[in-house]
Amino acid sequence: MIYNADFLTNDIPSESVDLVVTDPPYKIGGGGCTTIKGGIFDKRLNSNVTDGTLFNNNGIEFTAWLPEIYRVLKNGTHAYIMCNGRNIAALQDAAEQAGFTFQNLLIWDKGNVTPNRYYMQRCEFILMLRKGKARTINYPGMSNLFSVPNKIGKRLHPTEKPVGLMEIFIQNSSNAGDTVLDPFMGAGSTGVASVQLGRHFIGFEIDERYFDIARGRIGVNVPQ
Repeated sequence: MIYNADFLTNDIPSESVDLVVTDPPYKIGGGGCTTIKGGIFDKRLNSNVTDGTLFNNNGIEFTAWLPEIYRVLKNGTHAYIMCNGRNIAALQDAAEQAGFTFQNLLIWDKGNVTPNRYYMQRCEFILMLRKGKARTINYPGMSNLFSVPNKIGKRLHPTEKPVGLMEIFIQNSSNAGDTVLDPFMGAGSTGVASVQLGRHFIGFEIDERYFDIARGRIGVNVPQ
């Protein structure tokens, strides 16, 4: 079930979700890059980079929605939340305030670099959290470094993530028939991965453009 709506308006029952996998909105470092032409971080092409944004509706604070995903998750479940290096501390602090326990910091090697004035950024981070009692992942021998090629060229969403990356987290922290939630689904990569792996999916996307893209990719029920 997917919703063209703000996740904070949800009516999901408490402790009914088995896993959260999401790439939430957050501000990037302001200023952009003028030394390398092209791409979403070139402030000559994307004026929103100057104030640390890439698209609309990304001003929500971590403290606004983390308590809500904590509420809907069952005891003994995981949440995977993608983040950049600048926001890790604030995200972890807000998550622990909401009741989560820090489980691990995972690294995604994208295979390409993002322009930066200091060091070119080749990776992103995933904060792995748990609610309640500890739970071993399904494939505990797996490394915390994931080399999954990023999508290069025209994207369906400015921060679109590979379906293959989402599949890793879903396979490790849920089972067939479980319910996966993405409160900020964008173009729907988490939903595609969930459906392909035999999970039920709940997704929210406030931007109608990306919701329509996700609906076409996922092919799940859309409530009126």
